[in-house]
Amino acid sequence: MGIEIEPPVRFKTERLKMPDLLEEGPLRKFLHEWKPLIPRKKLLGEIIVAGTPVDAEIETMLEEKKREWRMKGYSEKLIRMAEDLAKGWVAKLSEAFAPPEVREAVVRHMFPKALETASKWLETLGEAAKASK
Repeated sequence: MGIEIEPPVRFKTERLKMPDLLEEGPLRKFLHEWKPLIPRKKLLGEIIVAGTPVDAEIETMLEEKKREWRMKGYSEKLIRMAEDLAKGWVAKLSEAFAPPEVREAVVRHMFPKALETASKWLETLGEAAKASK
């Protein structure tokens, strides 16, 4: 009675040779030149690229909210963090739940909620900072 331990199984390993796909050929040429049928808009630090109507609308909402936060006396650093939170929140949710074709509409629809979330975060953090002084 005892435990029998077998020697480890060793596999003969040879270096796998990659097919000619890695060399310049028709497939690699196609991949370099390929453009998607529906161009995707770049995200500008989490929000759709400047120049689109969505950006103008979002920037207007964001500037109004930042003015409101400044009037309440929050620091510029906290305001910047709240802005990043709103942009990141809406970008990640739209990326997670919306296909690229409708992401712009989703961002437009959800951005007021993102600003509301950032506002609540800023108020909570601002009160905590005041309490700690």
